[in-house]
Amino acid sequence: MEDFNMQSEFFNTNLILIADNLQSEMYKLKVNRVSDFLLSKHLEFYTNEIDKIKGLIGNNPRFKWQLLEQEIDSNFKKDKSLTGANIFFDWKHDVSPNRVVLNFKL
Repeated sequence: MEDFNMQSEFFNTNLILIADNLQSEMYKLKVNRVSDFLLSKHLEFYTNEIDKIKGLIGNNPRFKWQLLEQEIDSNFKKDKSLTGANIFFDWKHDVSPNRVVLNFKL
């Protein structure tokens, strides 16, 4: 897992470096072609989009599945006769929750 984290960190750093270089080149193009209004607007738009991507690089939007796996494994070690797990995802607290039932056989 540590190797994966180091590799992920390397890819994140590399991606930010590439994005910075791309923005730098776009800025140079914008300065060199200052009279081209349409090009300038496009480059400005893409520069802003790259900024959004750079913001997402540092955030891990993935759900923490490992925590669920660890809890399931821990319970299975305690009781080998378990055949499944009920997991509830509630978006808001409600006295009588209205949940969809999804059954998976793994």
